[in-house]
Amino acid sequence: MKIAIVEDDINMRKSLSLALKSEGYDVIEFRNAVDALKKLDESVDLVITDITMPKMDGIDFVKELNGKYEVIMITGNATLNRAIEALRLGVKDFLTKPFEIEDLLGAIKRNVIVKEKTKTKNKNVKHKFVANDENTKKVLEMAKKVAPTNANVMLLGESGVGKEEFAKFIHENSGKKGKFIAINMSAIPENLIESELFGYVKGAFTDATSDKKGLFELAEEGTLFLDEIAEMPYNLQAKLLRVLQEREFYPLGATKPKKLNVRIISATNQDIDKLIKENKFREDLYYRLNTIPIKIPPLRERKDDIIPIAKEILKKTIKEYSLEDKKFSDDAIERLLEYDWPGNIRELINVVERAAILSEGNLIKKEDLYI
Repeated sequence: MKIAIVEDDINMRKSLSLALKSEGYDVIEFRNAVDALKKLDESVDLVITDITMPKMDGIDFVKELNGKYEVIMITGNATLNRAIEALRLGVKDFLTKPFEIEDLLGAIKRNVIVKEKTKTKNKNVKHKFVANDENTKKVLEMAKKVAPTNANVMLLGESGVGKEEFAKFIHENSGKKGKFIAINMSAIPENLIESELFGYVKGAFTDATSDKKGLFELAEEGTLFLDEIAEMPYNLQAKLLRVLQEREFYPLGATKPKKLNVRIISATNQDIDKLIKENKFREDLYYRLNTIPIKIPPLRERKDDIIPIAKEILKKTIKEYSLEDKKFSDDAIERLLEYDWPGNIRELINVVERAAILSEGNLIKKEDLYI
């Protein structure tokens, strides 16, 4: 197994390298993420990276990797909140400094087992929307009221609270016959966002050999979900505002506009008011998108949702990977309820999926959760 260590602290990097080599692993070292991106290839099975590094931090590094490698992230207490951001990028194991080498070896072994057992996947398994907690039910009642209208909705809440699931819920209760289309603004390079949203006509630029429909057109008579809207480049915000005002858009290179009949739902976990004051987000666009604001509470404020959601994730994971039937032990349920869930539902999904795959027998115990 070949492991890449990306760590700017030479003492930490060398000590990790020596320890892993003594365990029989093939190790390559990089002092920063920029160098690693230039040289990583298909021979690498796993990446171990720090968060705080010069030139490019660990979060941006994982974004650039784009799911190509399994990642174990190293974090200090001061950067633990930033580590939570990586949950949505697929990072499932964190080691908080200082840690024992046995902790790292255990994380590596867990990643190997998970990767092996998830090679085959049933893609037809659907996730059931769960809402048992009174706080969640209140939000859903608001969503149900706004769903049949054409009002733009902005979903607010911490990273990982399930904003896309709420957006889908609104669409499914809207009665609209078009599709639900989602785009994550932070996951698309800035130079591609405009063509992704609006599409282009043949000859619009060198590589435009044929017409391409944008997401606005694909979502016709349906819902377009703009996730991480605060990450939208400032120069494109004016174009989006114009589209919302005129209810029409121009594909790149087109001379005639296309009519727009799409419901817009946007979402962010950032402080939009602060971004507006810093001239990073247009106030007029914010008011256009924020016709109906819906704040989704974090998982720690929805205690009655935790176990039902965990059981639903477990059921889904068992079907998805053809695992034997499993259930949570009493001590595992107690641990799930007492944990604070800083990464919200996204973290809960990671924890339960990993526990289902790594646990032996049909009972998931407290120690299988690794929280």
